[in-house]
Amino acid sequence: MTEGVTVQELAESIFDDLVLAIINQQTLTSYANHTSIKSQTARNEEQVQQITNLEEGSKLDVYGQDKIKLKSAETSRYFSCENCGRKIAGGRFASHVNKCLERRRK
Repeated sequence: MTEGVTVQELAESIFDDLVLAIINQQTLTSYANHTSIKSQTARNEEQVQQITNLEEGSKLDVYGQDKIKLKSAETSRYFSCENCGRKIAGGRFASHVNKCLERRRK
């Protein structure tokens, strides 16, 4: 005796086959994209570090400028506070303006 297949069972079987095919195709596509990107980037770790200037202990920032000179230039420059008229070092200006404006409100 052969048992009949119900419409529900047939629909579930077709659905499972379609979902499995989609998952397999997506997995293969993702893997192919991953390997392609991986082969195109970072072929040589040394080249990547030279391009980005992110070597450990590097004195240059990502734009190729000397970090130490930028830091000293920023802190040695003085700005005048529009609120109180005092001259404030560049490295402290943001915190000064914040506190100065809070005092003015009180």
